[in-house]
Amino acid sequence: MIYVAALTTSPLVAGIAGGVGAALADLTTGYAIFAPGTLVIKFIEGFVAGFFVRKLKSIHGAVKALITGGVYSIILVSVYATLGGVYLGPSTLMIPGTSFVIELPSPYVEVALAVWIALGIALASLVIIALTKSYVSSGEVYGLAIGGALMVLGYYLYEYFISNPLTGREPAAAVLEIPVNIGQVIVGISIAIPVVSWLRRAGYIK
Repeated sequence: MIYVAALTTSPLVAGIAGGVGAALADLTTGYAIFAPGTLVIKFIEGFVAGFFVRKLKSIHGAVKALITGGVYSIILVSVYATLGGVYLGPSTLMIPGTSFVIELPSPYVEVALAVWIALGIALASLVIIALTKSYVSSGEVYGLAIGGALMVLGYYLYEYFISNPLTGREPAAAVLEIPVNIGQVIVGISIAIPVVSWLRRAGYIK
């Protein structure tokens, strides 16, 4: 939703939506230690993505669309191909303003490699169609990727210098979260582009 906001609103709105929304999610799902960092990191991600989406929007063309879509497809399918399964939902829920924590069932579901690859190909196809049909420009994808890259860097620094030392983890363990956060960027773009393409095609936004 941060990327949808970046593509459809102003940089400031995207930043506020990203920072406040994601920080509230951390506070209510048992990850309060990340909330201060998330507030800043996700604000920067949304604001920068929104800024560069507007600056780079004019970068387009059939060749650029095909190259961007092709490279993106390879990355997307590669990310999905490395996933073995998923946890369905958070394991805890904290009631805001209290110390009351509710334990939630969070079952782990194995997903076949073929299913992940098929899902990756399907989403990549939607991205390629959106780019080649000019619903979204290649430059806008670059803008989202720049914002996402700053998010990955921001969480690495926050975990290395703040959250890991406070929780007794080795600072260097922050490296292990980099692939997860890159996956966030890839999946976020994969969802945002088809959604915004539909909204533009339907005439809800320009």
